[in-house]
Amino acid sequence: MIVSICDDTPETIACQSILDAINTQIAVLDRHGVIVAANRAWLRSVAAKSDDHLFWIGTNYRDAWNDDESIFTRVVREALEGIAAVLRGERACFTCEYCRKTEDGERWFRLEATALKQGGAVLTNTDITAHQVHAMLTRLREQNQRLQSQMRRRQRLTRAPRQSLRLLIEQTTRLARANAELQQFTSVVSHELREPLRMVTGFLDLLRRRHGDQLDEHAREYVSFAYDGAARMQSLIEKLLAYARLDQHRPDIRPVDCNDVLARAIGMLQVAIDESQAEITFDPLPTVAGDDVELGLVFRNLLSNAIKFHGNERPRIHIGAQRQKNEWLFTVRDHGIGIAVEDTRRIFDMFVRTHSRSRFPGNGIGLAICRKVITRHGGRIWVERPADGGSLFCFTLPVLS
Repeated sequence: MIVSICDDTPETIACQSILDAINTQIAVLDRHGVIVAANRAWLRSVAAKSDDHLFWIGTNYRDAWNDDESIFTRVVREALEGIAAVLRGERACFTCEYCRKTEDGERWFRLEATALKQGGAVLTNTDITAHQVHAMLTRLREQNQRLQSQMRRRQRLTRAPRQSLRLLIEQTTRLARANAELQQFTSVVSHELREPLRMVTGFLDLLRRRHGDQLDEHAREYVSFAYDGAARMQSLIEKLLAYARLDQHRPDIRPVDCNDVLARAIGMLQVAIDESQAEITFDPLPTVAGDDVELGLVFRNLLSNAIKFHGNERPRIHIGAQRQKNEWLFTVRDHGIGIAVEDTRRIFDMFVRTHSRSRFPGNGIGLAICRKVITRHGGRIWVERPADGGSLFCFTLPVLS
């Protein structure tokens, strides 16, 4: 049963005293929405601050809800629908929050309607500004913490490149110093070895010419082995010097007609070409930016290998070039003995040999020189295995801008 403020029974007086002692603004509605009771906070804050006839005891909460003088103007539609649903028994409670201007500035309130068992509802209007401020401060504090965390992370990221750059400079300096020392060591050792080798090969040659008739078959064979070993060592030293010299100077980059470079490489290999009866064909080659001497090493080494590893048939070699966007793709195709799958990557490393020296002489440096030259020119080099046999060496060079 809903007690009316008009009753003067002890129960009514006690209930009213309790309501008046509560700071929350409270009004009791009957099942029709008529305000049948209210505490002092409601009358002082809600009714008194609205128009004279609004939200007092005996009025219906809907009568003047749309009035511009109402303190609930900002939540008219939402509040009316919500409270009506509670009075009809469709909802147990309804809550909405709103902000309005007061004498103390803008403040936040929570309007709630809670259904009563015997019908009707209790309206409460609570000042939640302190909760809103606390929630806002909490959000600001969390946002500030996130911003500080982001700032610290950015500072770390900002410091990291400087530290990495310093380490990179130090490592580059040490690497440059080590390379310079290695080049100097290679050059000195190579020069120091070349003179004794010349003396060995010279005396071996003199021994064969002057005393060859006095030597038996085994002695002549031993001299031949020694002479061949010294010749291989001499060739190895020359290749090592050529490899070391690549790092001693920057390539002389200028427009280079690859047709001329190929022609010079073929001329230098003319003896091997004639002996093997090699057939060499080529497409028109482009002009690129590069060092003609170093690019000549690439063509000469690739052609030399194609001639050497020709197998039982005479060498057939074709050199081609095709433009692909910002680079030229060069190909050197042969029909020789080919390369095993497991060797296609490592053949460009120093001193790698895939066949016995007795069958195919060499020192395993030529392809390493090719890779170094092509890399210095901003390109790539690799080998492929065509389906019909042989090898296809490919390398790229940037298009002349």
